[in-house]
Amino acid sequence: MRNSMPSSQGFVIRRRSIPAPFRALILGILLLPTSTVFAAAATRPAMLTVAILDFDAATTPNPEIGKQIGEALTTMLTGEEGFTLVDRASISKILTELELNQTGLISPQNATKLGQLVGARILITGKAFMLDKKMYLTAKIIGTETSQVEGLLVKGDQQYDLGKLVSDLSVKLATRVREAGPRLVAGPLSSDDPTPALIAKLKQMKLPVVAVSITERHIGVADRRIDPAVETEIRALLLQAGFTIAEGDEKDLAKAGVDVVIGGEAFSEFAARIGNLVSCSARIEITIHPRAGENILYSDRETARAADLSEQLAGKSALQKGGRAVGIRILEHFAKQSGPAKDKR
Repeated sequence: MRNSMPSSQGFVIRRRSIPAPFRALILGILLLPTSTVFAAAATRPAMLTVAILDFDAATTPNPEIGKQIGEALTTMLTGEEGFTLVDRASISKILTELELNQTGLISPQNATKLGQLVGARILITGKAFMLDKKMYLTAKIIGTETSQVEGLLVKGDQQYDLGKLVSDLSVKLATRVREAGPRLVAGPLSSDDPTPALIAKLKQMKLPVVAVSITERHIGVADRRIDPAVETEIRALLLQAGFTIAEGDEKDLAKAGVDVVIGGEAFSEFAARIGNLVSCSARIEITIHPRAGENILYSDRETARAADLSEQLAGKSALQKGGRAVGIRILEHFAKQSGPAKDKR
């Protein structure tokens, strides 16, 4: 899909064997500073850092769904505004190294211990169980610094769709974490989305003319090119900040006075399925270089995940989340560059 804006607006868009107590202490010191934290749409220290544990599903027909629920919730909540998530691999590594049973760690009394080890201020855990032929999913949101708890519940009838239940729970969790987070943590939260401040700063600067060319595809049953989700997000942010974006071949770019080119590749691929819900992962890699030169001015990469009812939509959403995260960091890069203020006439 190609988009263009009227030329009268001044731009054309381009698409493209240690005792256990000491072991815990050592691991806490070694692992806490390097815990892997991610959020596709965030580029600042999170207002809240959240760890999602496996759910208890021992009484269900398939006890393995407890882990699947935890994975699906992580996928669906990745990129939500207001908080970031601790990588589940980091959580599993710490639990394994300490030879601790996760079920015994999720009570409010033990939440502080686990939270300190994984670097989370909020823990989310829960239970899946059958009652009167209905499936119930309960979730606990635990403040690791205060041991305060918030609870949530969703349920489905005998013909329940687990994917739909998990999706409903994720929506409630996102809202409740944002609302209850300030009450559950001990200290003040950090600043929010940096985008408005970046845009305001950039609008006062002399900005280069930019071209954007990012190849995107989905790897699945049919490996194919897709409409540009990453490119669209990056272009949208650049336009909001007042950049001129040009399109065309090398001759067109030279005529338009393009100074720098943002190029790269992005792909999405199937990750997992739970009920009717499909999750996909995406990887984005970009570089910024002068149009008439080969030296790289800036490079970046991002991995994101998303879930939806179809593989294609999930893939697009993952690319969109990752694209926004990279786009914000691109704005940060340009905001660091010196340049005279624009003519205020």
